[in-house]
This record gives sequence, C-alpha cells and structure tokens, in this order.
Amino acid sequence: MTLPQDKPTLLLIDDEPRLAEDFRALTGEEFHLVTAKSGEEGLRILPKVSPDLVLLDLKLGRGIDGLEALKRIKRIAPDVPVIIVTAHDSYETALQAGRLGAAHYCNKAPSLKELRVLIQQSLQHRAVQHAYREELQRRYPRLMGVSTAIQKLLEEIETLAPSDCTVLITGESGTGKELVAHEIHQRSPRSHRPMLIVNCSNLTSALFESEFFGHEAGAFTNAMGQHLGKFEEAEGSTLFLDEIADLPLESQPKILRVLETGNFRRVGGKADLHAEVRVLAATNKTLSEAVQAGSFRADLLYRLNAVEIHVPLLREHSEDVPLLARHYLEHFARRQHKPVPEIPGALMEVWQSYEWPGNVRELRNLVQNIVLFSKGGQIDTSRPRLGLPKLRTISEEFKTLFDLPYDEAKNKLLARFQEEYFHTVLERCEGNVTRAAEFAQVNRATIYRALHHEKNDPSNSLPANNSP
Repeated sequence: MTLPQDKPTLLLIDDEPRLAEDFRALTGEEFHLVTAKSGEEGLRILPKVSPDLVLLDLKLGRGIDGLEALKRIKRIAPDVPVIIVTAHDSYETALQAGRLGAAHYCNKAPSLKELRVLIQQSLQHRAVQHAYREELQRRYPRLMGVSTAIQKLLEEIETLAPSDCTVLITGESGTGKELVAHEIHQRSPRSHRPMLIVNCSNLTSALFESEFFGHEAGAFTNAMGQHLGKFEEAEGSTLFLDEIADLPLESQPKILRVLETGNFRRVGGKADLHAEVRVLAATNKTLSEAVQAGSFRADLLYRLNAVEIHVPLLREHSEDVPLLARHYLEHFARRQHKPVPEIPGALMEVWQSYEWPGNVRELRNLVQNIVLFSKGGQIDTSRPRLGLPKLRTISEEFKTLFDLPYDEAKNKLLARFQEEYFHTVLERCEGNVTRAAEFAQVNRATIYRALHHEKNDPSNSLPANNSP
C-alpha cells in the first residue's frame, strides 16, 4: 500500500464510522487517515501502512477488545504511539492501558480539538524518541552475529521480549550481557520508555534504599528534597540490575519483596507505593555457588532465575569476529573522522583463532586502539597490542602429543628429552661418555641405556628437531 510521505499516517481502529468522519472534517488534509473496524483488521493493516500513530477504541463491536489489540500492536510496532479513544473510560482501564504502553487515554466526549493536540504531542514525542533511539543505537549497537550461538541467543531474546518475566542474564565479563538486556527491552512493549540501569557493585547497604527506592525530604542529613529511586523511575519500563551477585546481603530481602509484590516505600516515607516494572538482572558469577558460600540468598536466586539466558564466550562464536571487528572499525572511524582501516586477512585469521579472554570487550578495545593510531586507513602494527594479539603458541613437534593418552604422551616426551639431552652433553664432552656422565651426574649405564633404547625403538621419540 503506497501512502503519502509528506504527512503523518494515522490508523484509526473503531467499529463506529462517526469518529473517522468527524476527524476528517476537522483535520482536512493534515493527516492521512486509514480506518479499520475491528482489532483483527487493524492488526492486519498495521504492518502494511506503517502508521505514525494509532487511534484505538476500547470497546470494539466484535473480536478482540481494545486492550488486547493494544497489547498486540505493541508487540508488532513497539515505538508507534497509541492513543486510546473511548466512550467508556474508567480509572482502572486507563491505568491498564498506560501499563500496556498507551501514549494517551481520552474520552470521546471532549472536543476533537483536544484529540488533535494529543496527536501532535505524541508525534513530536515520537520524533524525540527516534533521536533517542539513534543515540542509543550509537551507544549500544544491535546484537549481531551469523554464528549458530548468536542466532540461538537472538531467538531466545525474541521469545522473551514481549513477556514481563524476570530474566537472569549470565556470562563472563565482556560478553555483552548489558547489550542483551537492551535487546530484550528494545523488542518489548516497554521500549517507548528508556531502560534504567543499576550497577549493584556500586551500592553499599547504606546507599541501597535511597538509590533504589528513593527518599522523602528530611529523611536523613542532606536529604533536602524528595528523591525518586530507580525502581519508581522505571514505572512502566525495564530496570536492569547489573552485577546482581555483588548486591549487599542485607539489601537482598528488600529486592526480593519488591520483585514479588511491586510495592516499596521511600526512605522516610509512611506509605507503601507501587510500581509496575520489569526486572532484568545480570551476573558473571555462578549464583548457586554464591548461595552455598552464604553471600547470596537462595530465595532471591529462585525469584530472579525465572528464565536464564547465557551469553556465549567470543571464542565460542569466533566466526563472528570479522563481522564484529568491521562494525567497530566503522564505528570508531566515524567517531574519529578517519577512513576505515583495513585489517589484513592473515591478521583476521589470527584473531579468529585467538581465545579472547576479555571477550567482545577486548576485541572492541583493540579495534578502538587500531583506529586511534591508524594513518590514512593503514594500521600501525609497530605499537604494542595493535598488531597480533599475544597468543599461546604450541610447538609443531608437540601437537601430535595431544592426540595420545596422557601416559603415552609423557613417555614419548621423556624419550625425546633424554635423546636431546644426552646427545647435547656428549657433543659438549667431545663424545667422552665418562665426562658426560660426570657432568650429568648419572652413571655411564644410564647414558648407554638411553641411547641404546633410542636406537632400537625410534617410535618412542618425536620427529627430530633439525633446528641449529
């Protein structure tokens, strides 16, 4: 369906044609209005017209109701603002619509001029959201990879994103756990609001309640005014608890309570408050071991671990290294206003065989350094860490040992050592076995036995080392 590009497209889902007629009469050619008479029809039209905004009636004559339609719209197009327009408004439905991601909720009775103002405000807000998303994209690029491991991870994220379930994200430091949290949030119906982040390793038990739940004016020294905590700020959005294993033990029961009930109380407050928040948590530690060590509560682990997503090590999806490296090369070159340097194919092969103990973060930092010190699109391999990563290398003559059982490999290695050692000592002693035995502090028979064994059973030795 081809639509005008010079004016916003609105999708109106309402089983009564009166609102569409009145709205067209008021706005004229200001908007392009597409109508649907049921929630199902609106959902079919939505991906075809890609509207800038949706007007949705709560009480639809047949099929799904407006709240269910809102929920499904937000799954398909989470960044499209939806205004609920209904003749049957109530506080409860307004609250529920807000939690499901509605931008505004208004009664059909007020003038259409009010609705027009709400539409203009929502479209302006969407433009701001687009700018925010672009900035977010610069800071947190989309999770990418062609490997089986990353494709599986993306499938898990796609499955979990529309739900409200708590997710525990595990993986080593530098694998991209925060990036996974952003992916879950950005694909969820909550993506119209920013995700909030709390680094639990920075929270002492004294600061925890104020930072997490907020405080009232005068609650403690220097509490000059009311302060909203991260949990309250995240109303209707997502709260990401990073490094959850480092949360002070005495603070853990308070997190558990708010996860179970959604209720909390500001420091110095006298009444419980409620916030509807989705919680994601991440750790690079094994929480079950922390439970056994007594540093983490078992009940909190069970509550957080409703669903677990594990982020693979970079060496477990090394086929993604070229793609990631290229992305970071372009990213940092753009920021530094430099040409994108080329990575030689031989170096890229080394990168793909490197173990990357720092995972994606190590690759990112390495590429950033390469771009910083590159000149005219050429990398400077003379600088430390800008050329080949320091690899753990294995001598070619030893590689065959790793295909053998331990005892057999050890015997072959010992036989080779004896051969090299006694040959070298004999050369230094000009072939004199007595002097060689004195130097090695062994008897002559040991030397004769080692050399005789080598001569009669050459299979016990490794290929000769012909290096000078």
